[in-house]
Amino acid sequence: MINHKSGILFAVFLLFLQACSFNEQVPSTGDAFLQGSWTEDSIPLKNQLVNYEQYQFKFTCDSFYLQINTHSKVNLYGGECYNTNTWSEYVKGTYLVVADTLKLNGAFVNQDYKYKPENSCYRFGKFEYDFLMQKKHQDTLYIKSKLQSLPHLIVLKKRTSCNL
Repeated sequence: MINHKSGILFAVFLLFLQACSFNEQVPSTGDAFLQGSWTEDSIPLKNQLVNYEQYQFKFTCDSFYLQINTHSKVNLYGGECYNTNTWSEYVKGTYLVVADTLKLNGAFVNQDYKYKPENSCYRFGKFEYDFLMQKKHQDTLYIKSKLQSLPHLIVLKKRTSCNL
């Protein structure tokens, strides 16, 4: 009889163990240098370019929020969404700095940084981008996409710090 009770208690213990889960991973504080809002104020020789992107970043702890302002003289992408000369896209996700590379991993979202359905205008889905970084000063940073040849000079507009 005692053996039977021990077996039941052990089965109940295993049931409780399966119901338990570990706490989610605590977010990291990210890179202290990047914390804040960064804007690309100007594009060199922009009048000579067929199209270009201008970036606005916000880094909070290990997360990023990105507004991509695209300017295009021609509809390179096809579709009605791209018939205007300028449009904005939004991305949110997490970032990681590895040596001189800023690695962004996120998704395209709506202007309010919430879920963006597939049938909406512009790009949607996963966003993975790597930028080579070159620190110019404490408040300026050159970033260059590994996919595009144009460098971007982003300027710190507001410094923040990560408070977990």
